[in-house]
Amino acid sequence: MKRVIYFFTIAIGLFAYTTVSAQNYSRNTVVIDTPTAYTISRGSYQVSVLGYDNGGLELKTFIGLHDNLFLGISFDVQSAIGKDETEPNVPGVVAKLKLTDGWETFPISIALGYDSFYIGQQGKVYNNNTNENDDVEYTENELNRMIYGPYFVITKPIYLFADEQHVHFGMRVPTQPNYVPEDTSYFVALDVPLGQYFVFKSETERIYYDFSRGREWLYNVGLRYQYLNNFGIEFDVLFQRGERAHRIVRIEYRDVF
Repeated sequence: MKRVIYFFTIAIGLFAYTTVSAQNYSRNTVVIDTPTAYTISRGSYQVSVLGYDNGGLELKTFIGLHDNLFLGISFDVQSAIGKDETEPNVPGVVAKLKLTDGWETFPISIALGYDSFYIGQQGKVYNNNTNENDDVEYTENELNRMIYGPYFVITKPIYLFADEQHVHFGMRVPTQPNYVPEDTSYFVALDVPLGQYFVFKSETERIYYDFSRGREWLYNVGLRYQYLNNFGIEFDVLFQRGERAHRIVRIEYRDVF
């Protein structure tokens, strides 16, 4: 919890340095590892390549079927770069439907979607099996990962210092390989533009209703460079209590057909 307070203190402090108008800021479909309620416009497409620890790569692409709906796929391969044996994970569906942008007096975007989360080792789950000696054995599930597919997210823009910032809150539910209601998790995120080209990001995810599982929470921070609303590159770090930091880099391109 101290880290959450620390990250949001930094974010609020950075507001004071924001001086460029909101029209130069691109609304992103994701923060770091959590979704926003925003979509892409009809007839456009987005492609992203995400690299993470030990040479892992995730490719994600989707197209805008409507201003409020996009559909695509994602594919994650652990150890795609390097000498270790590659471990492809099950491909995932990517979809998001924005239900509303709220009202003029209270702009708030609400969306439903489906995606896969927790790339690489963070997404691994194991089945507990006992052998004939009643010893516990751990074997990887046949899907090779836990998929937190369905999600619900609310995004609220806020306007401070002549610019637009966004606060995001949502919930996602694990569906594969097993539906585990007690593993339903929540997330809260914030993105703050720093001038015309940079965006600071902060999020806390994998928050469970059972607060005794605080060691499983993830605290993420990142910095994005955005050029002409088409090209973006960002560097992010994912923290978990008692674990080594997880470093990732994302390259993203968006255009129209």
